Amino acid sequence: MASQGSTATGCSRLWWRMLALHLAATGLTCAAVAAMGHLPWGAIPAALLIAVGSSLVLARMIGRPLRDLTQAARHREDAAEPGRISFPDMTDRSDEIGRLSEALRDMVAALYDRIDANEQFAADVAHEVKNPLASLRSAVETLRIAREDQRPVLMEIIETDVRRLDRLVSDISAASRLDSELVKEGEEPLDLTLLLGQICEHLAPRMADRGVALTARLPTVPVRLTGLEDRLAQVFVNLIDNAASFSQPGDEVAVALSTRDGTAVVVVEDAGPGIPEEALTRVFDRFYSQRPQRQFGMHSGLGLAISRQIVTAHGGAIWAENRAEGGARLVVVLPA
Repeated sequence: MASQGSTATGCSRLWWRMLALHLAATGLTCAAVAAMGHLPWGAIPAALLIAVGSSLVLARMIGRPLRDLTQAARHREDAAEPGRISFPDMTDRSDEIGRLSEALRDMVAALYDRIDANEQFAADVAHEVKNPLASLRSAVETLRIAREDQRPVLMEIIETDVRRLDRLVSDISAASRLDSELVKEGEEPLDLTLLLGQICEHLAPRMADRGVALTARLPTVPVRLTGLEDRLAQVFVNLIDNAASFSQPGDEVAVALSTRDGTAVVVVEDAGPGIPEEALTRVFDRFYSQRPQRQFGMHSGLGLAISRQIVTAHGGAIWAENRAEGGARLVVVLPA
């Protein structure tokens, strides 16, 4: 009898060890596994069945969804035909798998949005470059058969188109690199009061040569925030240059800085013709421009689009509005 009891005890321990390993593999706690050692011999098979059943349920609830997500991620790697990646929608789940599914779907959507934006940018570039090239070709062809008195006009057209192409290529190159540079460059603390003061001091003489006054209304104390100083300087130079381009001799461009509700607010105003109501948002689109004909070829139409991209990357906002007394107002709000 003692031998039989010893054998039963040994089998019980063996069953418990096997069950403990299985339960540990399915993720149960050490306390639950240890408690199984105190079960009577007859309860071990039932507990084992429960453990196996729970592992199958867990495999169905966790393993299969993860396998489906993995297969979706690898689908296009193995597919003969290109196409869009589509992850299973498991966002109705409130666990980590549901959140993983949502994150993957959002990531893919953002990726395709970026691809679409790049394709649209390429199409816009092709369109913008095509216009001055067509004008250049026409002027060169006409120059071959033109009379001597017609040549100066044609040469001026060629110079204007070359200048426009040069500006286009430079701005397109800068815009194409902007995304990666915004990610790579490290943000640092800066004083916006000091930065705007230096920019206005630098631009004022050049604008004065064109008869346009540049005034700055800045706080007497530092306005501190974290950002990319060179990129933010690029924004404010763009806005001031934009305002000056719509100004006449004797006009004034005003720059103001203030703080409100934990933000820094920069306002650039001009006394120009203002912006048509339907174009208040379009002015930030790539290559959009309503400049006077005398400035044809001097601007690429990318300045405000680049400015919006930089401001958005800093978690801020930028918009345009018209002044009641005439002229346009461009507003930049940045977290301070």
